[in-house]
Amino acid sequence: MLKSRLFFTLLILFYTNCLLAQNSRIAGKITDEITGQPLQDVHIFIPNTTFQAFSDSLGGFLISNVPEGKWEVQVWGHGWETHREELVLKAGILKNMAIKLGQNSGLDPVAETLSKGQQTKVIDQLLEIFVGADFKKQEVAVLNPDKFIFEKLQDKNFRVHSIGPIFFSNNESGYLVSTYFKPFVLAPGARVEATYSYFELPSNDSELAVRRKVRMRIYEDSPQKFLSQLMTGSLESFEFDPKPEVSFAEYPGDYLLSFSKPLAVSLSGGRKGSLDFKGEKLPVKFNGAPVSSGNLDLGGSFLDLNPIFGLPANFNADKLIKLANLERTAETMEERIFVHTDRKHYWPGENLFFKAYFNYGNPIMAEDLSKVLHVELLDSTGYLWLHRVFEVKNGVASGHLSLLDLQESGNYILRAYTAWGQNYQAADFYLPIQILGHQFQPANSIIQEGGFGVGVFSDKLEYKGGEKVKLNIMALNSVGNPINANLSVSVLDLNQAVFIPETKTMEESFIPKSAVTTLDKFPAHPEKGFSLKGQLMDRGGNAVDGSLKAFINGYTDIRSLRSDKSGNFELPSSNFEESFEIALQATDREARPVRDISLGIKNYPARKLPDTLNYPPVVPRGILPSPDIQVLQGLVAGEILLEEAIIEDKRELSIGPMIYGRPDKVVKTEDLFLNGTSIQFLYALAGQVPGMTVYGTPPAIRFRGGEPLVLINGAPVNSAGGGTFGNTGGGQTAFDVISNLDVFSIERVEVIRRLVPQYGDQGRNGIISIILKTGLDRAKSIEAAMNNYTLFEFKGYPKAQSFEEVEKNRLEFPFLFGFKPTLYWNAALLAQESRMSQQVEFSLNEKAGPILVEIRGISDLGEPIYGTFLLNAGKLENDSKSD
Repeated sequence: MLKSRLFFTLLILFYTNCLLAQNSRIAGKITDEITGQPLQDVHIFIPNTTFQAFSDSLGGFLISNVPEGKWEVQVWGHGWETHREELVLKAGILKNMAIKLGQNSGLDPVAETLSKGQQTKVIDQLLEIFVGADFKKQEVAVLNPDKFIFEKLQDKNFRVHSIGPIFFSNNESGYLVSTYFKPFVLAPGARVEATYSYFELPSNDSELAVRRKVRMRIYEDSPQKFLSQLMTGSLESFEFDPKPEVSFAEYPGDYLLSFSKPLAVSLSGGRKGSLDFKGEKLPVKFNGAPVSSGNLDLGGSFLDLNPIFGLPANFNADKLIKLANLERTAETMEERIFVHTDRKHYWPGENLFFKAYFNYGNPIMAEDLSKVLHVELLDSTGYLWLHRVFEVKNGVASGHLSLLDLQESGNYILRAYTAWGQNYQAADFYLPIQILGHQFQPANSIIQEGGFGVGVFSDKLEYKGGEKVKLNIMALNSVGNPINANLSVSVLDLNQAVFIPETKTMEESFIPKSAVTTLDKFPAHPEKGFSLKGQLMDRGGNAVDGSLKAFINGYTDIRSLRSDKSGNFELPSSNFEESFEIALQATDREARPVRDISLGIKNYPARKLPDTLNYPPVVPRGILPSPDIQVLQGLVAGEILLEEAIIEDKRELSIGPMIYGRPDKVVKTEDLFLNGTSIQFLYALAGQVPGMTVYGTPPAIRFRGGEPLVLINGAPVNSAGGGTFGNTGGGQTAFDVISNLDVFSIERVEVIRRLVPQYGDQGRNGIISIILKTGLDRAKSIEAAMNNYTLFEFKGYPKAQSFEEVEKNRLEFPFLFGFKPTLYWNAALLAQESRMSQQVEFSLNEKAGPILVEIRGISDLGEPIYGTFLLNAGKLENDSKSD
């Protein structure tokens, strides 16, 4: 018995230290075995768990966060043969599957046409079989009864089939249960042979708390609870010592359990159940779930268990127990952020890669905290240039920002934060970055090599240009043994990039922050999805109280909502990936249409920027400016500056080139959705023009220096304002000018953000040059005014893309092509204690130079890991001399 107790102790320690990295992923493609064509909407799942996916239009699928060990995967698609396969998963290693399905030779039976009364009767009979005799009292509903097929037999009974899975929603436990069953005859006492899988139903905070209690009640009477207790040596629930013995199975993640059988256990309400198993030992997971349910023999009241009222086999009861006993305070609910970027200086048009690490006051609370990370690009004045949202999974978020092709190069700020973090002082993460013209760079800093918890080994001491580099990366504990860790790796070519030290280390970022108030008074809540915030306005720019209908991605989701008295409204908890559309239809309290609507992904403006952000001085890179970037030259008498044009058809522009030369941005109104109002036109235009903002009532227009000059067909109309925020100058404002136009008569808008000396003092803040259409074009465009919907396009969570795939956009910029400052970026490197190292590979640029390797990450215990290493160091001096 002492031996078993010792094993239990070691097993618990082993499990506690492997929570982070003991997961794998299953990916693959599903095709027709004859034609090779991809199959869409095929269901891939591990039975009795939440691990599942549906194949996309290319036949691809991905199932994440599956613990290592042996699992059975099933593949179901209507009209196709069922596929079953056993997989052995290893922590941190992707398992690829190539699944070829054959068509099912059998045809669907001829469905009996039922009257409304007959259909209601047979559906009730089905619910009684699947759910129980008291189904009307349960919070269970069948979501797709139209997928049942009723085949009438000669004895006038019905044989029941289905087209695909049948979905049951259990609102009490919070699971959507998918069911595949073998056809059966609909008769009293019919028993169904079925396979189940589970989806989490969405819930708000109050529903989540109730569902947790329900799940724990279900767990208390489940076989899994008693098997889990046998695994950990907690024997207080048993009337006699079952003499459990536990040993490691053949595959990591699986265990072998034996006990005195049959084992009787007491359940609630005085009921009894029994546990038995086939063979000498029962293969189980650590939480007590059998590796194969067919190896476990249940008796007594366990035979009455219904999977629709049950829990998935991967249910984590230990976590719920800890949550129930954990006091919720501002300290235990805190989340802290550190962001690792591939570098800290960029050229316009490049991609900024990042990975954000979350450090929690108590990791048990992570599931209840933020699932949305906001990432912003600000200039040094705090003006917002970019705002994107990224999904937080397992305490990390990663992605990239496509930097604008900015004319205004210089110092910028990367800001990363959560809505929940606004409840704490100085919780936002700020990183100073520089976006510079390609002939400039930050001054070099001294490279401080060294690492904490990480080591790097290269396959060679020195590399030549174009060679492939292989690095072995190890995450280590204090005594030098491998550990589990989540890492990100950046590799820079120091011929093209510059080392800039961090202004804030991981340890400093993870220091606890003070709450702004007590937990019960926190104004912000953890975001489970990003919110959309908007406002209704009349033609004069005044707020309107009204009601709205939102049509999301067509008619796939329709929501009705009201604004407050200030016209403000929100569409909460969206989790869309990539591009999505929302069409809004609004009316005021008198049921009159409202056309001026603003809508955007909700962000949380910074309360205060850091007092000190250190930027290195800017120095020349020692190369000539790109011939593709020309400084605008002043015009001489009799000279006209023509702009480049690509002729696609015979239609001519309504007006030719202007004296200001090439504009920074051209926005064609055919690319904008317009509802006929000036305010909506301005907001739509501002969404297309970086550096343009519209604010206030009535709206004011601002570029970075103040209000721009407005031209109508080349003629100045307003007087540009001064350089202070809110100063609109004398005479007509830019909004006055635009509000007097019919927006449907505008052909295009040319925007110049730079100073335009040809217009003297009036051109100091840039220009909005409006070119009007001809009469025929205007008449055609007025048809759009008949549409009473306002359409908005947004970008949700970005699709996961590899570093190489994203970097292909460098080909679009002549001054970026041929340069590759970041040689390698990997935001998904998992180190494992079962492997000595993780290997990464990348190729050098044609000109060999020193290589800077920066690694950041967290161990499975949440401890920071970091390291900065210099390779090919012998090239540093020679290259500096040649530059």
